[in-house]
Amino acid sequence: MAGEEKESTESMSLSERAAQYRREVEKVVREIGEHPLYELKRSCALSDLADKIEFVKDVQSICTSKIDLERFLVIGADQKTKAFVSLDNLEEFDEAKIRAQLEKYLHPVPEFQVFLLESSDGKTFVLLVFPRQKSRRIVAKVSVDHPSEKAPKLLLRKGDMWTKGGSTAKRLASAEDWDEIYEDVIEIETERRTRQRTAHDIERATAQEKLRSLHGLASLPSFGTDEDYRALMESLCISKDRGRFLLLLERLRDDLIEDWHSIDAFGSTDDLVPGQTSVQENVAKVSDHKRNIFLPAMQKLTSAAIYTVKNGGPAEFLTMTVEVLEEVYDTTNRFRSSYLCWLHPRGLMPTSSTEHVSHTVPAFETLISMHLIGAYIVKRKRFEYLPNILRRVVREAGREEMPDFSQPLTFWPLRGGWGEPAALRQPDGKIKLCADRIQKDPVFLKLFGSETSAIAALCQYEFLLELNSYLAVDEKRTPASVAYMKKVYPNTRFEFYPSLIAFPLEHVTELALKLLREIKRGNRDFVKPLMFDESLAASLANGGEGIFALCLDQLAWAKRQLARQLGKVFWDLDIPWPKEIAEAVQKATAAQAASPSR
Repeated sequence: MAGEEKESTESMSLSERAAQYRREVEKVVREIGEHPLYELKRSCALSDLADKIEFVKDVQSICTSKIDLERFLVIGADQKTKAFVSLDNLEEFDEAKIRAQLEKYLHPVPEFQVFLLESSDGKTFVLLVFPRQKSRRIVAKVSVDHPSEKAPKLLLRKGDMWTKGGSTAKRLASAEDWDEIYEDVIEIETERRTRQRTAHDIERATAQEKLRSLHGLASLPSFGTDEDYRALMESLCISKDRGRFLLLLERLRDDLIEDWHSIDAFGSTDDLVPGQTSVQENVAKVSDHKRNIFLPAMQKLTSAAIYTVKNGGPAEFLTMTVEVLEEVYDTTNRFRSSYLCWLHPRGLMPTSSTEHVSHTVPAFETLISMHLIGAYIVKRKRFEYLPNILRRVVREAGREEMPDFSQPLTFWPLRGGWGEPAALRQPDGKIKLCADRIQKDPVFLKLFGSETSAIAALCQYEFLLELNSYLAVDEKRTPASVAYMKKVYPNTRFEFYPSLIAFPLEHVTELALKLLREIKRGNRDFVKPLMFDESLAASLANGGEGIFALCLDQLAWAKRQLARQLGKVFWDLDIPWPKEIAEAVQKATAAQAASPSR
């Protein structure tokens, strides 16, 4: 059948299709004979086990081969004589009976249609039509032995896949056949994901073009590539165009928050109809949304913040971005009664962040983004941007019930165990996860330079978070600042558990030395943007070098403790601080030991 004739069958009535098939099959049988698109069988007795299994393998071999539009199996056609023959078992080829047999032996069941047709010389034949299959990975689900043979004869083996490839003879699938099938699957899945990821951009670009052509109005340009997006951010930072930047954030917010409605993520588990959708189907649906809609938008939002810092954009741009990130973070608590809570067994954690599927996805990804933004600020020493992320307070996410206390968003206020990656529980977890994200994303990797450079920046950023935590929590070493923070922020917790102690402290040496010198100089302006509360800067810059030195000593002690816990004996050495830091630490620890209150 010619390609255009095949395509036209879709719009034909059933009787017209049958007539078209009859004419084409008759030409093939009488003029051509067997062809890769047409399998011819003189007879087939489905009541005979050997014949039946041979028929099953014929069907399997056709459907595992590549089908552009349709392939055909003709029963009642003689290849040698190029003629039709009479069948005396037409009743066996009822479509329901054939489907029952295929269901018994193959998984999944191929798609097919059955036609009982009559040739021009009055012979009735059976035509099976096979369209392009949804899945070509069709395998035998059982093994079958011939029962009447003296020596057992294997007719079908479980797990086997028979195919034809581009020929007329069936054969067991080779490694190359499997590779070709999987390449086909990957191509289809890639095409589907690409369509889904670009759907929003295409719609927006079309709408914008209509706006320009009809009204001459300028709007935010579309950003199809990473380079387009970088250029857009450069333009927005140079022009300081608040309105267009807000429009960009609104676009991203739709994908990050509102688009969860498209998979009913905000609905209550009470609304689910039992048995209507399986857990596996829900996991696939959420994974698909996360991979194709949520994460690409999250990458763009995080990049917007980092490009703002890189290009010296308005600090307000960063504030606006973090406000959206906080909204994304809060989405996790809006999911607390959603089916997303029950997609991952409680306490079971996957090996990678891509497998993380639960209601904590928005909060977890927000914390990753905040760490990347903070690390880039520190890497570029653009500390004036740090208060925009450091002084944001939220309630802990992920709990079954909302807590009555808050925490800085940068301090990882996430109650885990809902499917987050297992690495998060490891001492190096936060930094390792963030560095891995940078390593796998070309945009982030270009911004940070390398994974090594990213780890160093992440350690320095966590060092500043730990300093703030130390000043707000350590009553023994910093009683005055702790008392102040409790009074001003009575319902806020400042405990932070840094991952940086699992990495060489040399990463923070340069920053620590710079801070020590500025504290000695009483330089409040340098210290102020590094602190959660400006009063902490005042206490440090007013003779607080001893307090800072004790923080460094505490950090080194925590690293030695971790080394002992992990059995890393080679870690248990004196921390190689520069001489200036080492002297300050020695002086501070000696003064602490001599203190009457000790």
